[in-house]
Amino acid sequence: MIDFGLVVSLIVAIGAPALLAVRWASDDGWGSSFLDDATVPLLVGLMTGRLVTLALDDPNSIGSLSDMLVIRSGVEFWPGVAAAAGVVVWQTNRADRSPLKRLAALAPLALVGYAAYETTCVFRDGCLGPVSPVGLRPPGLQTTMLPVGLLMAAATLAGAVVVLRLQARVRPAVLVATAVTIVAAVRSLGSVWLPHIGDGMTRQHRTSAAVLFVATGVLVLASSRRVRTVESVVPDG
Repeated sequence: MIDFGLVVSLIVAIGAPALLAVRWASDDGWGSSFLDDATVPLLVGLMTGRLVTLALDDPNSIGSLSDMLVIRSGVEFWPGVAAAAGVVVWQTNRADRSPLKRLAALAPLALVGYAAYETTCVFRDGCLGPVSPVGLRPPGLQTTMLPVGLLMAAATLAGAVVVLRLQARVRPAVLVATAVTIVAAVRSLGSVWLPHIGDGMTRQHRTSAAVLFVATGVLVLASSRRVRTVESVVPDG
């Protein structure tokens, strides 16, 4: 049976940045389309994230094609992102280009793709969240809920615009760290309000919080390095 919500989510998550790529993508001399750049990393990321989920939750199911294909039952987000970024780095190294510059060029489009995916929560589960007098009513429920997924999408899209405007002003390392920090912050805050079993933090929440901590540290170090570099080249007086 085809998972309609998931299919729509993937189409929108890939299609939205692809439509913006012509206008947003920086001219880095690659001459390739966003779909060319994103297809293989996306597939590797999905496969890696699914494998990590199975390894953590049900190791015995690894090797079962039917279990692997049930993406709806869980995909570890950050391992998937790391794998996708690794593929981009490998591709750029083979082409003798700067991996950080390529990641920085794709960063705002990747944020748009993630924002688009969160927006399609209306097709997957009805955009769950805390009970609220104003919001959406997910299928099967009698109460309205604050659509956390839509709020996460709006915050990520705003972050994509910020990253886009920073492309010509900051070093690639700063831009990539900024993009990762934005997504980690959005996922960490969103996880607070999303329904989950138990009172503690979910695994996804803990992982996003850890990534946020590391990415913020990298961002501070990369930014301070840029400031020191500028100060060293500007003569006194």
